[in-house]
Amino acid sequence: MKKYRNFDAAYKQQVVSELESGQRTLTQIAREDRISASLLQRWRKQIHEGTLLRDRFTARERQQAKELDWYKKKVAEQAMEIDLLKKIDEYSRHMRKSNGFIVTGRSVAELRKDVRS
Repeated sequence: MKKYRNFDAAYKQQVVSELESGQRTLTQIAREDRISASLLQRWRKQIHEGTLLRDRFTARERQQAKELDWYKKKVAEQAMEIDLLKKIDEYSRHMRKSNGFIVTGRSVAELRKDVRS
C-alpha cells in the first residue's frame, strides 16, 4: 500500500510563493519536488481562499466535538423542560388562586348554596 506524504503549511506556502513570484514554473516545481501539478494548483487555490491554514482536527478532538454537541443538545432539551415546568407551575398557582383547579370542601359548599333543591 502506498503511503501518502504529508506537507506542512509552511512548505506549501513557500512553494506557492515561488510559483507566484515566477522563481520557478509549475512544471519545474512539480518535477523537482515530485509533486503533481494539480496538487500545486489546489494549494494555490486554498491559499487564495484562506482554507489552507485551517487546522485539521485529530480523532480525539472530533470525538470531543461530538460529545460537546451532545451535551449542548441535552442542555437545550433540559432548558425547554424547565421552561415548560415553570409555565405549568405558574398556571397551577393561578388556577389555585381562582378556585378553578382544586375542589375543596369550601368551594363545593359555595357552589351548592346557589343551587335550588
